[in-house]
Amino acid sequence: MANLSKTFSETLREIFDLRGLNAKKISEITDISEVYVAALLNNDTKKLPALPYARGYILKIAEVANIDPKDLIELYKKEIPEYIGEKDKLPFNRFSRKLIDKKKLIFQIIIMAALIYLIFRIDDLVGVPKIEIINPAENYLIVSEPFINISGVAQNFFDKLTINGEEIPINKNGLFEKKLELHPGENNIEFKIKRFLGRELKVVRKVIYQP
Repeated sequence: MANLSKTFSETLREIFDLRGLNAKKISEITDISEVYVAALLNNDTKKLPALPYARGYILKIAEVANIDPKDLIELYKKEIPEYIGEKDKLPFNRFSRKLIDKKKLIFQIIIMAALIYLIFRIDDLVGVPKIEIINPAENYLIVSEPFINISGVAQNFFDKLTINGEEIPINKNGLFEKKLELHPGENNIEFKIKRFLGRELKVVRKVIYQP
């Protein structure tokens, strides 16, 4: 057991003397650098690595000297400067694998996927919308019924379509339809379709209702 009334370096030197050890022998047996063993003997903390490594060295030395390392480690911790405890990190190893921040990686993947999506769908967002009106297929269509089934196809179901100011849903296939009541005479049917960040297209068809 270490003598707690002595300093760490005094206790370590005493152990070495009793066991017939020195810095060179300890270095050969444990593979600890002789510089570090000497630094422990001289209590030269500036030459020692971070506390986790120094603790490991003390454990190895205690094992070779056949003593309980607990008191020895406590002595060392009491004598080291406070700043070592605050920076109790292993030295950087440029060959070790860096820890990956999973949240940051997921965020970067999401951003990258969004950018790729925007690149491929840019025309769907800022281009000129297109529409094909199936019925009425032509201007000045004459009908004898008071209702007409309006139908057509939009290029992009994300576009906003209104018929005479009323928003009409577009299905995933681009199809739309609406039943419209006519009044006798000429009826203007106004189609407006607008891309999200793009231009608006306007088409007017005239239907004449003759009862």
